[in-house]
Amino acid sequence: MRPVRPVLLALLLLAGCRPPAQGDIYLAPRVPFRLCAPEAEPDFFANQEVDFLLPGGRREMLLAAVENKGGVLSLVVSTPLGQTLFTVRLQGGAATVDARVPLPGRLDPRLLPALVQFSLWPAEVLRAGLAPGLRLEQDGARRTLLRKDQVVWTVLREGQGPAYSAITLENPGMGITLRIRALEE
Repeated sequence: MRPVRPVLLALLLLAGCRPPAQGDIYLAPRVPFRLCAPEAEPDFFANQEVDFLLPGGRREMLLAAVENKGGVLSLVVSTPLGQTLFTVRLQGGAATVDARVPLPGRLDPRLLPALVQFSLWPAEVLRAGLAPGLRLEQDGARRTLLRKDQVVWTVLREGQGPAYSAITLENPGMGITLRIRALEE
């Protein structure tokens, strides 16, 4: 088995994330977030192509199947050729990970469901999971997470929810942009 690609590590190690566990995860350095219950969002399924734009002009791509159904949020992350890298399942406040390739010990794959929630869940639900000093602003299709008036993440959604046709997430402090495009069923 091949180790996880550098882009995946860059995304998932944004803040030196700790190994999967209960409790808060970090969307960026000093930006804790509590995962929301999957029941907070309607059921949906989406196949997505995730294009990563990284510092230095590097680009990487992954595929993701995202499903929220019956109180369970599931993600299957694979290479463009279809090799499954890992799955993450969020249910009852606990996240479980099934890694098909070796994952670094400091990797917290719960960051992916957190970014899914940050992109899709209602703003009022997300605000309940934010630590003091963080602020979530919503302006139509644009969502911005701020820490001490500094932008941490922005999300721009296109199309109709809950499975939008395209979503762009940007972390300006780390120079990372994710462009997510829904694939045809």
